[in-house]
Amino acid sequence: MTGPYLHLLGGFDFAGVGATVPAISRKARAMVAYLALQSGHSQSREKLATLLWGINSEAQARMSLRQAVSSVRKAMQTCGGGRFLTDGNSVALHLDGLDFDVARFEALVASPAPEDLELALNVYRGDLLDGFGLKEEPFEDWLRIERERLRALAVAALDRLVAHYAATNDPAACVRAAARLLAMDPLREDVHRALMRAYAAQGRTNLALKQYEHCRTALLRDLKLQPEPETRQLFETLRTRRTMAPARPPTTDADDATGFSHELAAPPTHYVKSAGINIAYQVTGDGPVDLIHVPGWVSNLDHAWGSPRLSHVHRRLGTFSRLIRMDKRGTGLSDRNVGLPTLEERMEDVRAVLDAVGSKRTVLFGSSEGGPMCMLFAATYPERTAALVLNGAYARGRWSQDIRGRRQASRWKRIWRSSRKNGERRRI
Repeated sequence: MTGPYLHLLGGFDFAGVGATVPAISRKARAMVAYLALQSGHSQSREKLATLLWGINSEAQARMSLRQAVSSVRKAMQTCGGGRFLTDGNSVALHLDGLDFDVARFEALVASPAPEDLELALNVYRGDLLDGFGLKEEPFEDWLRIERERLRALAVAALDRLVAHYAATNDPAACVRAAARLLAMDPLREDVHRALMRAYAAQGRTNLALKQYEHCRTALLRDLKLQPEPETRQLFETLRTRRTMAPARPPTTDADDATGFSHELAAPPTHYVKSAGINIAYQVTGDGPVDLIHVPGWVSNLDHAWGSPRLSHVHRRLGTFSRLIRMDKRGTGLSDRNVGLPTLEERMEDVRAVLDAVGSKRTVLFGSSEGGPMCMLFAATYPERTAALVLNGAYARGRWSQDIRGRRQASRWKRIWRSSRKNGERRRI
């Protein structure tokens, strides 16, 4: 934050601009929190004294209240935001110029737009005054009610996001929302099912099956109940899909001279937008490791399954990983006529695919021309790179002082001219 702020979600955080706000006592912080949630409304000194110092004598409670009021007033003046107003019998806090996360959260969560709900949940860092408590029963009762109220708003926002992302076929976003919702309310069986379906849509059947076990354990532990028939049926369907091994098609006379067979059905192809370009990708396997294969200068996701050699490699990789494959822009099933893309543009295409499938940390497997792109990705996004595997790759395509084993530019030009002439002869 660049301006003065008061944050109560996830704990107590109060700061100003250009100067350190003086520390205030625990009960003074509790008073600030209480007044902030009643912003603009005066509260009687008697009520505040009873709320925070009820176990003390009346004289001690009023003295403690005066000390707290004095320390908070100084903190507000140093902070540069908000107004702390007092008169003989009442106290009020006005939040002018002060960023108050609870007010911002409540405004965003009231919006029907998914974008605003996502912003609201970013603001909701945790429960109101998380980890904060006083040995004062009136204050604890008030805090419990307010915590539950704000928590219910966060749960409702997550509930709406899960339904939205499930309806719009966005499994990665659905996984994020459903997982967070279950962390807050682990007995929501409908949300467990939504998370199972989202995992399955990502090709992560093993995680979908594990989610069923988490659901069953929570229901048995807390409610002494078994999952509903709908949940059990979903589990059985996914388990059957998981255990069904793909049959290898027999070799037939239809196989062409290159050994390609066209009888093996390709998995579904998905698309993601990257800077306005449609990037094609497929997901197979459901191992615990995410692995993306970035191919060389030319590829086609569907035709690769017609090659016994390539399809065997893909199936083997899928036995221990969730294999993510893509066609780079301008090739295969991705958009054509995209000009000559830079390495940086193609690297961002990889990132877009990983975002679409919800992969946060991935093994990069680069073949030939895909190798330099994977190297660049690993250097740019090290936090998202689990490992880097290079096959027939290179650091540079042309000769340089530090890489002498490559062809010089003049040699590449001769090869290019020769290729163009041979192509023209074949067309003639």
